[in-house]
Amino acid sequence: MSLFVRLGSDYKNNFYEYEIPLTLTPEGRYGGEVGRGSVWPQENMLDVDLDLFTHLKANRNRKKAQGTAAFTQLFSEYDPHRPKNKVSVQGNPSLGEVRTIMIGVRNNSRAPRSVEVWANELRLQDFSNQGGWAAQSQLNVQLSDLATVNLSGHIETNGFGGLEETVSQRRNDDLSQFSITTNVDAGKLLPEKVKLTAPIYYSYSKEVVTPRYNPLDTDMPMAEALNALPSAAQRDSLRELTSRVVVNKNFSVSGLRFNRTTQDTPMPYDLSNFTVGFAQSSRHTAGTTIAWERDMNWKMNFAYAYSPGRFSFEPLRGIIKSKSPWLRIFRDFGINYLPQSIAFNSDISRHYYELQERDMENLENKSLPLTFSSDFLWNRSIQLRWDPTKNIHFNFSSGTNAEIEQPNTPVNEALYPDRYTAWKDSITRSIFGIGTSLGLPTKCRIIVERASQQDSSTRLGDGRC
Repeated sequence: MSLFVRLGSDYKNNFYEYEIPLTLTPEGRYGGEVGRGSVWPQENMLDVDLDLFTHLKANRNRKKAQGTAAFTQLFSEYDPHRPKNKVSVQGNPSLGEVRTIMIGVRNNSRAPRSVEVWANELRLQDFSNQGGWAAQSQLNVQLSDLATVNLSGHIETNGFGGLEETVSQRRNDDLSQFSITTNVDAGKLLPEKVKLTAPIYYSYSKEVVTPRYNPLDTDMPMAEALNALPSAAQRDSLRELTSRVVVNKNFSVSGLRFNRTTQDTPMPYDLSNFTVGFAQSSRHTAGTTIAWERDMNWKMNFAYAYSPGRFSFEPLRGIIKSKSPWLRIFRDFGINYLPQSIAFNSDISRHYYELQERDMENLENKSLPLTFSSDFLWNRSIQLRWDPTKNIHFNFSSGTNAEIEQPNTPVNEALYPDRYTAWKDSITRSIFGIGTSLGLPTKCRIIVERASQQDSSTRLGDGRC
């Protein structure tokens, strides 16, 4: 006679089993310590290290790869610490997904037997109290006034946790993080007389999280799951499938301009009037349930600003010599024939998001739909400030919020080359057509003031158009 304990997601197809041959107690009356030992013999005690089950499954998987075992057949080995006890596995059970536990008695003889079996105090005890470690490093480099470089790294291993945390609260995976950030003033690389301002920013960071247990077989340590695979290609594929990897990249050139102006009088064509910028950021995520997730942003901007200064024409100042306050308004009357400032801005921004999920029921299924979203905008504005006289102030601003038309399709040249070509053709035509207007916000304001004899002014009117 033997007793077995079976645990798994069901009783028949996916389970672990531990079997003990029973030492039978002869019928009679027992008492005291000797009697207790006879009724509850030490050989019948069930004390199972759960690692036995996962090691057995790993061995079965290696045999399966060699063609000598199968999921549908019961695979058994004997407990190396208790050679009489048998450990078995069938299907693909997991200790992380146990739904049923069954205790049974098996008659290993060919004759009918009548026995009475008592089972008491089946319980789980002890934790896998494995410790971990953590490390952190940082390096800052200052290259005079040319550039700064910052490097940082962070590692936490499985089992690491704070002193106040319990075993169940400790980290259950390996974490590694790396980042580099740099700022460069590219204008310093050129002669000073060029007067170029070109701040360049770049950053790169990568985070890798490797679980302690295989997410596809939740009671199998990753090390054992990798060792069970026969080829390096299969091991690399499993690492890629089970690890979570997040990569962030950022690049920008902001406020690129030449600080060169015409001497004495600013001119419209001065290089200092022009400013350009570009920025790009991307975030790529991959993991067990996500084949890939991409979040990307682009932004380009162009700005023009010209301030010619104040040029006033006072035709009556040389004619009226009297200092009478009544004639002052005529004597000081002047016309500003140039505006105080003209500014033009153009911003092009694009955002694209793409998500491809995995079919966890069938990893070979590549037909899950791709989720995506895309925005492509082009905003333009012009501002004019002009005081025709000392008492009249005119402000005007107008803008265009436009959209670059694009087909409703994923922008992925590797997956959809034909759609990508059509997308490029569509946005090219839309850009040359300056986009589709979404709105024309326009503001106009005129202020008229009256000068008083005490060199102050009184507002007579404030109009908006």
